[in-house]
Formats: sequence, C-alpha cells, structure tokens
Amino acid sequence: MKHGRLFAKIIYYAFTFLFGIVLALGIPSYFATFDIPFEYVEDAIVDGRYDQAMVIVAAFINNNSLVEKQEFAESGAVLLYEGIIIVGGPVSFDEEDSSEQLREKMLYKSYIGFVYAPQYETYSRDNNATKLLITQLDGTAKTVELLNYDDNGDGKLDGIATIARNNFIILDINQRDVDSVKAIDVIDSSGTAHRIASDLELDFQSEFFDCFEKLPEYNQTIEGYYEPNPNTSVLDGRIGDLLKEFRSNVERYPDYQINSVDSEAYIAVHSEIQKIADRRAIPIIIIYFVVIYIVGDFLLGNFYIIKFFKWFLFKVCRIPHKEKKPPKKEEVFGHDYYSMVTLSLDTTEVPDFNGSVEIKYTNSAAEVKFTLLKAENYTSTQRIKAGVYVNPFIDINRDYAPVDLPDNLEVEGYRMDKTIKIVRRKAEQESAQATDEQSEQNTENN
Repeated sequence: MKHGRLFAKIIYYAFTFLFGIVLALGIPSYFATFDIPFEYVEDAIVDGRYDQAMVIVAAFINNNSLVEKQEFAESGAVLLYEGIIIVGGPVSFDEEDSSEQLREKMLYKSYIGFVYAPQYETYSRDNNATKLLITQLDGTAKTVELLNYDDNGDGKLDGIATIARNNFIILDINQRDVDSVKAIDVIDSSGTAHRIASDLELDFQSEFFDCFEKLPEYNQTIEGYYEPNPNTSVLDGRIGDLLKEFRSNVERYPDYQINSVDSEAYIAVHSEIQKIADRRAIPIIIIYFVVIYIVGDFLLGNFYIIKFFKWFLFKVCRIPHKEKKPPKKEEVFGHDYYSMVTLSLDTTEVPDFNGSVEIKYTNSAAEVKFTLLKAENYTSTQRIKAGVYVNPFIDINRDYAPVDLPDNLEVEGYRMDKTIKIVRRKAEQESAQATDEQSEQNTENN
C-alpha cells in the first residue's frame, strides 16, 4: 500500500510539474503574442505615442502622418500613415535567415493606421455589413474587409476583434486591394457610412515609397520558392540584398522608421510587451503550483498544510487549545426528556457586585442561555432538554470572573441545581499564585 501511494505521488507531481513548466513557458509567450500587443497599441494611441503603436503593424513607416484627427468625434480618432506591411512575420536583416524563415514574408505598399473609439456599432450576428469603403481617385469605390471573428460559431463573421477588446480598428489599405485613395468611409453593422477621411490624393507614389522601388522584384523572388526545384541559396542571397537595399534607402531619412527585429524601436516595444506579459503570467503560474501542491497534500500527502496551521495557531500564536470533554455518563433512561435547571451565582466574596451576568451553552441541537440579575438574587431556572451542552460563554463585568464555570453542562435528572462562584479577577490571580507556591513548597518538602 505504501509503495502504491509513493508511486501515485511520483506520477502526480511529475505530471503536474512538467505541465506547470509548459505553462510557465507558454503563458507569457501567449500573452506577448496575442493579448498584450494590442493593449500596448491602445495605450500608445491614447498617450500619443503613435510611432510606437505603428511598430506592431508595419515593417517600415513614414512617421509624417497623412491624417491625424485627434479629437474623439463620432467617427473616432483617425491616424493614417504611409507604410510597408509584411505577411509572415517581422522583417529580419540577419544574413543567416534560412529559406524557411523568409518564405511568405512578402512586402506591400500600404496606407496604414487606426480608427480609435468609433461611436458606431460594428458588431452584429445578423447580416453584419461592417467594412471599409475606399473611394479611389477616379471615383470608383472598392471595399476592404474588417470583420475577423465569428462569435457564435455559425460560420458568419460577427465583429472586429480589436474593437471588442481594445476599442480600435486597424486600417490596412494596401496595393492588393486598391489602386488609389481619395476618401475613406467605415460602413457600420447596419450599413450606414461614416466618413473618416476625405480630400486625399494617395496613389502609392511618394518619396517614402520610392525607397522600395524594387518591391515587385522582392515579392517575385519570394514566389520563386514555390517553383519546382528552386535554387534556395540564390533566392536567399537575393532577398537579403534587397532587404539591405530597402534598409539603406530608409535610413537616409530621419522621419522614416524601420521596425525590423534588430531595430531599436522594435526591440524597445517588444521588450516592454514581454515584461507586461511576464507580470501577467507570474500570478497564474504561482497559483497553479500552489493549487497542485494543496491538492497533492490533501489527496496523496501527509497533510503538512493542516499540520502547519495547527503548529502556527497553537504554538506560535499560542491560541488556547481546549479539548471538548465527552459526556461522563449516559442516563439509563436516555435523554429524551426535559429537566428543570436552576443556575445561581455565589457572590459571597464580592458583596458589592451588582451587574447582570449572561451564561450560554450550546450543543448540536440547541442553545441555552441564563440571564442572572441581582433583582432575582442571581438565580435563573429554565426547562432544558437533557443532554450535554458545551462551549461555555459568560458575559460579565471585566473586573470579575467565574472560578468554577464547567466546560460541559450535563443536564440530567428531572431537576438539577448548579452554583457558580464569582470573584474579583485580582483575587482570582492571587489565589492561583498561592496555589502554585503551595505546590512548589510541597515539592521541596518531599
């Protein structure tokens, strides 16, 4: 039996601790990847740290905004910048990047930004019409999808995740979707248009976008990985050269920002995100390990937790530990009857005592309470069901105390009397001290 219990302990703690290690590694990573970045963006927008917010959404950015509407109007606070977005993860200029890391990291020219705190509804489970409507320079209109999560699992998109969690919409108007931009409207869930920007002359041609003149060649090189038997070493070399050229072009302009994995902006933002993720994960991990230990101690352990609290309460805090005395004897005829119990106080040693006294006892079925008054000679009689009553409590002037209040009140017989002596507390202490001195004297004489 002991070996079986030991084996169960080993299995339990091995499994739970291994799972705990997985949690300790996975939860911070999950927070840093999915939850914290968008919370960070929200805080950065509110604080006006727009360049830091853009680190999360663009590989390259022109920090000179095209639209910067800071008042929180019905359409929301709108921010729009020239940028280069990336598909497949952050840009890296590391020469040792493998083809697996570089694949699908295609770059696109984009007008990118945010709509913060819009005052219209973008969530609906029924025929949600939310989208971005782009009016082009030639007057034609194109749409960009904004909905990205299904709330009820019916196969239809119901809302925008960043609106639900962080109160902003990400704007990503790139060359794959439109040719130019003259005006931008957000269509809400009911189909109503809300103009967020107008009188624009944007056609993906500017000094910033000129830094990426060879962008088509870069994306064609990425597509080369999908051709039969690609020469990956050549492709890797060409991609690395183009990325370095893009970086060199951007670095010539102080207002252009590179958000590659080795850039100062990227490192600073993601370092802060990771710190926030760690702080949020630590309490969860601690609670997990505490819970598995508590469960293990109660199910498979030696009850060390209970033993600790007993030691702390009774040894350190020195709380009196009273043992409830069992009944001394059982009446032959049982306890299914009532007794007239008279409780009196002996106040001969305190003739000047004139306060009221309340004494209570309880058991699992009832509570008995005696109220003793001087007008009634400190005597009270009650009809009480026979049995043993415990947990004595006395309410008395703090200058006085009972000297013989029983821990258990045994109610038996059809009538019983009980007298409790009352003394001054100082006299009680002197009496106890005298008793101790007499005991010591007897010991010495023996």
